[in-house]
Amino acid sequence: MQAKPLSLIIAALFCHTCSSQAIAQTQTQSPNELPAIEVKAQAQGGDTLVSGASKTRSTLLEIPQSISVVNNEDLRARAVNSSKDALAYTPGIIAGQGEGRRDEFYIRGFYSPRETLLDGMRDDSLYYRDIATTDKLEVIKGATAALYGRGAAGGLINRITKKPQAKQENEISLALGSNRQRRLSVDAGGALGADVNARLIAAYDAGDSYRDVVNHKRELLAPALSWTISPQTSLLLQAEMQREDHTPDRGIPSLNGRAVAVDAGTFYGEKFDYTKTDSDLIKARLEHKFNRQLSLVNNLQYSQTDLDGVNTRNRRVNANGTVSRQITYFPIQQKNLLNQTELTYAVGDHLLLTGLELSQQKRDSLIRQTGTAYPVDLYHPQQLLTAPDFKSLPVAINSHFNADTVALYLQDQIALTANWDMLLGGRFDQFKQKQTNRQNNNAVSERTDNLFSPRMGLVYKITPQQSVYVAVSRSHQPAGGDLLYTGSKPLSEVKPLKTDLQEIGLKQDWLDKRLYTSIALFRVEQSNQLTADPSDPTGLRQLQIGRQRNQGLEAELQGQLAGGTQVHASYTYNDAKILASNDIRIGNRAEMTPAHNASLWLKQSFTRNWSVGAGIIAHSEQYALTDNTVRLPGYARIDLSVAYLQARYDITLKLNNAGNTRYMESANNNVQIQPGAPLNVSMVLNSRF
Repeated sequence: MQAKPLSLIIAALFCHTCSSQAIAQTQTQSPNELPAIEVKAQAQGGDTLVSGASKTRSTLLEIPQSISVVNNEDLRARAVNSSKDALAYTPGIIAGQGEGRRDEFYIRGFYSPRETLLDGMRDDSLYYRDIATTDKLEVIKGATAALYGRGAAGGLINRITKKPQAKQENEISLALGSNRQRRLSVDAGGALGADVNARLIAAYDAGDSYRDVVNHKRELLAPALSWTISPQTSLLLQAEMQREDHTPDRGIPSLNGRAVAVDAGTFYGEKFDYTKTDSDLIKARLEHKFNRQLSLVNNLQYSQTDLDGVNTRNRRVNANGTVSRQITYFPIQQKNLLNQTELTYAVGDHLLLTGLELSQQKRDSLIRQTGTAYPVDLYHPQQLLTAPDFKSLPVAINSHFNADTVALYLQDQIALTANWDMLLGGRFDQFKQKQTNRQNNNAVSERTDNLFSPRMGLVYKITPQQSVYVAVSRSHQPAGGDLLYTGSKPLSEVKPLKTDLQEIGLKQDWLDKRLYTSIALFRVEQSNQLTADPSDPTGLRQLQIGRQRNQGLEAELQGQLAGGTQVHASYTYNDAKILASNDIRIGNRAEMTPAHNASLWLKQSFTRNWSVGAGIIAHSEQYALTDNTVRLPGYARIDLSVAYLQARYDITLKLNNAGNTRYMESANNNVQIQPGAPLNVSMVLNSRF
């Protein structure tokens, strides 16, 4: 991985800082004396501060919305190594297949591959995000367009990064696991001067997979610098540079409505399949406090993701017991440039937020692919094909997409009385879409959507530890929201998807704030979905009369029980149905959405040094697609861990899927189903200095 000048400079500064810290420790501490473990108190339960739901420093109890938080302690206790693992115990979240090359989630039953934020800024490029820079994850449920603009119906995931600190516990982590998994990460930083702090995070992650042929290698470098310019003004600079090589994986096919009965490792692609993803991101945050009431924040962020890849994917199961496949070559480049300027003003019983967002996103997509052919045996596929000349394959898509956003948003958090709070907000977006079809003489398709997304919530504080709320909101998703439009209906004629949310909930602290519970009843309805026009004999014309309604309940419990047992439990019921469509039977269940899913994680410390953890994840059956022809059976999976803690280091041994349960985790479609990983083991050593 090629080092950038900024990271080299910061790395050199770090060497000086860390050396100085080491000398200071040597002078003040006996060589055989272990330092005391510094325990940093964090707000727990309903007092937990969340930034993504309101863009202000508000607690869970104060926000009229369902929010789940996965903090750094949770990530360490479960020894997670990916966003999928980090969110596995979170209610309302189901991991998608992601074509075996990117993070992908369903939130409250709606497909949400691009609903990700980085410290409150849109971060919608498609790749695996390394967890090393993550301090915590906020999962904000429901329509969120009143603050963030276009998006899917279910909600979004806000990744909060680790920031530079004057005093930081530096750490080196080493992880080894099944299938030659190996990982090394470094997190170091501290004060470079009275007003300047720096941090450098680096990671190397590589290994094979329980899936035959599949392997990966990832390198991450993430420098950060904070500068207190004056008591009122601060500047934060951050960058993430990631390089990843990963074998794409489309899973296994289905037969007679079920995944075919083969070993979980059976691979239907070819040895020449690959993806190479280069992701670079740099951002700057400038904050100025005029006084205790008025503050101004400006966030500027640029990112570029370059993807190059080849995938041999399952397309059809044949009557003669073979699987026909298709070879696809898909170089894609996406560039995002965003600027947010926000003014926060506290006056009387009002906390006002107003913001202006300007963004430009560009995506170049080239897809070359063969026809459907290249059969392999359904039960014993072999990788025998010779790699073709990928750049000479027939072109299926060759387009440039440009999306420009100008948005103004306003929010008011009002203390109506001692017990009643109200949140009012709205955002106006002008979203300009322009797609150039290079395959069709540079034909241009354009559309501009002027969208208003309102939000209202009411909170009643029954006691200081208990609140009940009601919320309504609306969001929109333009046809080109994914920066590529491939529908048969002209882009200029396609109205945005419209989503309406109604939600009521109860949040409460228990046991002197050691335990926190939340329960939410929600109803989310999305309209303007494209569906076939039955009067068109060609089958090309589409109507926007499709509707989907997801409604249900989410419950979550987290905190500490008697005897020091830490607990995190969740349950989701989701009645996700198709209400109107000319393609799909009315009443069908939405794809990748089990009616029931639950999880429980317990951690018990037996001595000062030893602790054990146990977790279970259970899903009822779900369907690969909304046509409901291929069923993924329900399952339950058990995870176990044991940890040993000392002042200077800790070791965690983790057993994932300890019962070696066979299950189907996710699906891209009816012939691309991802088997869950069988029993696997990992060991993590964290050393502090």
